[in-house]
Amino acid sequence: MLARASRISDWRLSFIPHIFGNLYLWLILFEIQLSISSILLLLFSLLTSFGFAALGYFINEYFDIKHDYIAGKINRLSNISNTQKISLLFVILSSCLIPWLYLPYNKISIILIIGQITLFCAYAMPPLRLKLNTWLAPIIDSLYAYIIPLLLSYYTYYLFTANTASHLTALILVYSILLFIVGLRNIVIHYINDIFKDKAAGLITLPRVLGVKKTNNLLWLFLIAESIISLVFIALASMQYKILLVLVAPYVYIVYRAYSSRKSLSNHLIVNQKTRHLPDAFYQFYAPLCILFALIVKHHNWAILVPMHFFLFIPRFKFHPIKSWFQRINFKLFFIGVKQLASWVVNYTIFFLFLIVGVNLRKEKTSAIKYLKKKLKFNNQ
Repeated sequence: MLARASRISDWRLSFIPHIFGNLYLWLILFEIQLSISSILLLLFSLLTSFGFAALGYFINEYFDIKHDYIAGKINRLSNISNTQKISLLFVILSSCLIPWLYLPYNKISIILIIGQITLFCAYAMPPLRLKLNTWLAPIIDSLYAYIIPLLLSYYTYYLFTANTASHLTALILVYSILLFIVGLRNIVIHYINDIFKDKAAGLITLPRVLGVKKTNNLLWLFLIAESIISLVFIALASMQYKILLVLVAPYVYIVYRAYSSRKSLSNHLIVNQKTRHLPDAFYQFYAPLCILFALIVKHHNWAILVPMHFFLFIPRFKFHPIKSWFQRINFKLFFIGVKQLASWVVNYTIFFLFLIVGVNLRKEKTSAIKYLKKKLKFNNQ
């Protein structure tokens, strides 16, 4: 019930891997070594991240039940009882707040947490219900989905180390701008996907106001801005730790794929789902893996995170090429080949050993075992 009603499948492989990529980055930048306390820091960070993501979806789903029914959208909370809703909300709030019994916080942390919950409520709850505001809704969505989680996680790890962070100000500022644009692009894409259902529900979203051409141009602008600011972010991050230049590889790959489909970007972006979501692979898949790699290079002990990351944050379809490769291997032929190779190595080793002592088994036209038996029999006589 928890997984279905809180729509875990919608955010477990999108928001959470991105957030954990940020946490790996803080471990690097704040020089946090592997220890019991740092492991607990990560585990409770994971729990509260799941909690806040689930809370946002719960509040939005709860106050959208009526509107989703009119629009013909699936609403997972509509099919459970009020008792189940209350129980689910209790579990979600517990996972949000209980980790803060361990996680370091102060007044600024509390302001960020309250701000996050307030934005959830202002976005979905009457009387404000700002998701109905064409211009404010995308901004609020980007703030609670990306900016506040970024700042809260950064500040938490800053408090954990009690380290000076003045040298990271430019990096965090650029990263915040980048993620704000990412959030705007994703909510506009969400509006495009739901445009007919939103129309049925009487919801006037940004694409409906701008029209096809202007929405297309807006998404194109977001993609260009992301590519430029991402490069600035990578440059600033690598100035702090050079191995973070590893992020250049997936960045170049994503930009190349976008450039190769530039005609689609300029003319058919709204219907080209693969292209408009292309940068998400960087934030949700490649960047977290690259940053984890950089962390392990810096502190080898953090390699213990690899199984967890692959189990929780890597989509199953990413393993399909490996699975397919194994399925294509004829293991029987492989075993026969290995057996023949081993036999060849052993036989030639024996042959050359006998040559050393002056016996050519080929000239004798016999095997090593037969030759030894013959010799032993002759000696006994």
